[in-house]
Amino acid sequence: MTKRTDIKVQLLQHLPEHFAQVAAWHHQECERQGLQSTLAIRQQRLLLHVQHNAIPKTIIALQGKTPVGCVSLVNYSYRTDRSVLIPANSANIWLSNLYVVDEKRQQGLGNLLIGAAKTYAQDFGTNELWLSAAEFTEYYQKRGWEIVRKTRLGGRQVNVMRIGLAEHFDSIAVNG
Repeated sequence: MTKRTDIKVQLLQHLPEHFAQVAAWHHQECERQGLQSTLAIRQQRLLLHVQHNAIPKTIIALQGKTPVGCVSLVNYSYRTDRSVLIPANSANIWLSNLYVVDEKRQQGLGNLLIGAAKTYAQDFGTNELWLSAAEFTEYYQKRGWEIVRKTRLGGRQVNVMRIGLAEHFDSIAVNG
């Protein structure tokens, strides 16, 4: 993992001035992926990430005072059709909304954000994280994520992936 001293990671709930930017990123990515959404829906869902001291949470990366990326931890539950099989003892915490601004990509910020999310998830007592990826599966596999199942979510073919957190020894401090 690239350690960047000029980049800080912090919970969005402690930086409300960046709420609109993060909601815009989430909406932009939904549109890019062809998912039905509106900016208002993204803002409404993101409000849950800044309340209470629980999941869902969004972590942002800042360079100085400028937001340059984000990642979220969410609780997903699936309908009773069991379209995705998750172990009964799982805390069902999912990595979601990983985003890095174009000009900062391929500089280790995604790794930094994922590491911060893993640390934060461990603080909640979970021993694994899940994600669904229609794209960038190889990116996650290179970082230790394994494909558990292929399925359709939101009308798209996705890989459901997991990673155990016991092997996560990087100490990334999430300030706040």
